[in-house]
Amino acid sequence: MLMAACDTDTASIGVVPDTDVIVSSTHEFPFTTRTLALDSVVANSSFCYLGQVDDPETGSTVKAEFVAQFHTFEDYTLPEVSSLVKNADGEVEADSVELRLYFSSYYGEGSNPMRVGVYELDASHGLSESETYYSDTDLSHYVPEGAQPLAQKIFTPSDYSLSESERTSTTHYDNVRIRIPKPFGTNILRSAIEHPEFFKDSWQFTHNVLPGFYFKLQGGTGTMLKLNVSALNIYFSYVQNDSTYVGIARFSATPEVIQSTFFQNSNLSSLLRDDVPYTYLKSPAALATEVALPVDEVYVGHEQDSVARARIILTCYNNFSDNTFGTPSTLLMVKKNERKSFFNNHRLADDITSFTTTFESAYNTYTFSNISRLMAHLFHEKQEGMKAEGLTSEQWNVKYPDWNRVVLIPVTVTTVTNQSTGVATQVGISHDFSLTSTRLVGGTRPQTMQVVYSSYR
Repeated sequence: MLMAACDTDTASIGVVPDTDVIVSSTHEFPFTTRTLALDSVVANSSFCYLGQVDDPETGSTVKAEFVAQFHTFEDYTLPEVSSLVKNADGEVEADSVELRLYFSSYYGEGSNPMRVGVYELDASHGLSESETYYSDTDLSHYVPEGAQPLAQKIFTPSDYSLSESERTSTTHYDNVRIRIPKPFGTNILRSAIEHPEFFKDSWQFTHNVLPGFYFKLQGGTGTMLKLNVSALNIYFSYVQNDSTYVGIARFSATPEVIQSTFFQNSNLSSLLRDDVPYTYLKSPAALATEVALPVDEVYVGHEQDSVARARIILTCYNNFSDNTFGTPSTLLMVKKNERKSFFNNHRLADDITSFTTTFESAYNTYTFSNISRLMAHLFHEKQEGMKAEGLTSEQWNVKYPDWNRVVLIPVTVTTVTNQSTGVATQVGISHDFSLTSTRLVGGTRPQTMQVVYSSYR
């Protein structure tokens, strides 16, 4: 009973028998594309934008304004009231107040003048954490009717009030400085003294002290700032050890609170033509490319086969002008009917119904190397839907005209890299709000998908 023998020949393990051979074949299928307007996209971002520029390639114009709340550290407190320097009436008073809009980059000439107005948001109708803000939201709706700007500023990206050595110093951070009336800062200081509970956290602060600001572009064109952070600085004086010091109460617009940019794109209608051999990709919040995938054609006669690979290569037209916007660096492919829910629900690319790819500058192309799982998903979704509703293939196509359509959208992908393995993992995908524009070969010029089938014979 303890002895056993096996005469099975193990030489064939892992080898497909001659009677069951895997056969591969390659075919190409045409598909069509068209330009699609992105009329409204989720506008929350780690960056804000301010300015107005013309796209020299397309003749379109993009204008950007933004709203921002301001964050406070938990349980923020001032120095002891007794140490604060008072005015002639014995009351605490701010020495000065300013807003600083720090930007990492800009488009346009450094000497180009722009004008911005700062409006305090309506405390009775402020920004809400439960609301989603879109790129076409009318931000003036959050300012009291008839309100005048709290401050205004004419600025240039290069601050010529500083010396050249100061502007080019490695410690200098480009910013727009906007002076705010002293009483505004004084009210915040006194609120911190009288109602410390309002400074317990950012929610209390934004709902009881400062609802935020609307930064409205009042004039100028040719410049767009990409703002990293906005800061409100309230300067005050206090005494310590018989010496007088200057203190700063600083509140910043950060991802912990709401900040949202409003984009207005003009003159886009002429770019939506269907009689040209190309389509557009354009950001911020402007144009995407819609792709009609050849799902029916791929599976006709191959219902029992496996689609091992489905590859799409999209080629950009060469751009020879140095004055045009950059080319989108990353594209998201997502089902057309899931475009808005993808961003609203903060989803990531799952390589089934959504994919990302990057621009290959060496070849001037975007490549989706294998969307076979998407093709299979769409095919089976249609088959199950037809059976459930008792529809023919033609009836399904009429009732659900977008069933096989995906959209290509410029996006920004946030990743986290594992220090031990070096593997980068996606943790966030948002609309690309930088200035980009490119044309893809397509439109009246159909493109081809390469499909590799695998089957057992």
